[in-house]
Amino acid sequence: MKKFISEINKKINLEMNLPMYADYMMNLYNRRAAVEFAMDYYTYQGMIMDKVGDDTLSYITKQFNEVVKEYVINPAVDEKREEGINKIDTLRNNVYNIVEVLTAYADIFARYEYVTNRCEYLFKELDVQKKYTDEDFTREIMQYIFADEDNAAINSKISEIIGELPLRMTKNKFFEILSEGMSVYSKTDKVTIDDFLYDIRTSSMLELPKNMEKYSDLYDIYLEVKNINYSGIDEKTFYDAENKLRFAGDFIEKETNIYMMLAGLINKAYVMIIAGAYTDNTTDEIRNAINIIEKINENFYNEDYITLEEDITDSFIFMEGTPEELQNIIQAVEYVLDNIRNDYTDVVKSIMADKIYQGLFICEKLMTDSLFIDLKNEYGIFDKKTDKDTVNDHENDIDIEKYLNEKRDGLVEELMGFFKNNQKQVNRSVMSLIISRLPVFFNNITEIQDYVYNSLSNCTNKAEKAACIEIVKSLMEG
Repeated sequence: MKKFISEINKKINLEMNLPMYADYMMNLYNRRAAVEFAMDYYTYQGMIMDKVGDDTLSYITKQFNEVVKEYVINPAVDEKREEGINKIDTLRNNVYNIVEVLTAYADIFARYEYVTNRCEYLFKELDVQKKYTDEDFTREIMQYIFADEDNAAINSKISEIIGELPLRMTKNKFFEILSEGMSVYSKTDKVTIDDFLYDIRTSSMLELPKNMEKYSDLYDIYLEVKNINYSGIDEKTFYDAENKLRFAGDFIEKETNIYMMLAGLINKAYVMIIAGAYTDNTTDEIRNAINIIEKINENFYNEDYITLEEDITDSFIFMEGTPEELQNIIQAVEYVLDNIRNDYTDVVKSIMADKIYQGLFICEKLMTDSLFIDLKNEYGIFDKKTDKDTVNDHENDIDIEKYLNEKRDGLVEELMGFFKNNQKQVNRSVMSLIISRLPVFFNNITEIQDYVYNSLSNCTNKAEKAACIEIVKSLMEG
């Protein structure tokens, strides 16, 4: 294969080498997906034993198992294969929507946990604060931040610390910092700006997904903590909120772990459905994996979540190390796909290899760690451009600085509305989060030190200050 890759890179004999490379990569992706799927499918079976009564999970697992039985265990071709791709793609989107809601709840409760944490010392001794002066603690924080020489590590620590310090600034000062921090994006592109804004808007409760009420227990907790009067909170209300937030956090973590595991399985099944039509599925490696998958699939249908015959479980021994070995091989040769995507799509289309390469580009994305990576661009990569498309391309040549200013103004307007409708403790929580997510806006060490010291010295709420000191201390010790 080294010879074929070398010739592809040199643009030699592409008509023969491109199909050879495509077959080779399709087999690698299929082998890795099959082995990992068999191992993870077994794990997933164990994970959902205690979740049998969960209607949503049971329903989506049943749909998934039907797809596995019909299109993975027996690789499909032609129209049936396209049908399988459509079904697995729909399942993938459904799981994404569920995880999106869970992530939104995690972000919401993180903001309210920020608020309740700062109420804790209303009902506890304030010994922690007596040990530090503002000057001493500022010095300790600065030593922690600059203990590393790596700029990325330093910036990460700065963001981490300022996200937990007491926040005492006017809204005008906050919007000034927001504007200054966002100005860095004037040197980027529209996609980068949009990604940043999406992250900010979703994590700060400005944009919530639909169907949040489906998790009724979480929704009830959200309404309860939202309606607490944090300026006059009493001890019972505090501990009740703390317990409910802890319950919500544990529930979200367990639920998210299950759906992330399912998302990984769906991606690997997606690869196997695509690759099944192009690869040799009779090798011992693939047959062994399919044998395990088929048995687990039968167990799901029989509602038997535990039993696997000994000869099946023994098969896992032969899989040990295989995913890592295949991944190393893939990493060594996968870069060629980028060259082909960028330079050879016309040649691929001319030799009628566009379908297999479209599948390869999708498999490449599905086998990354980004479980919900966007696939739609790969489906249109070989579509012929029309005059209309060319016009749209020119429209994409936008004035980035103007676009950034418009988006920043829109974000400011949304935040002003949010601040108007929420308590100051919640607003500070959101402001701290956003400041910590901005590109580091300090120009020198003195500015960082002044920000830290002023945050501490301007906080006159002893309970909040004590909590912040304890939280920052735990970060530095951790």
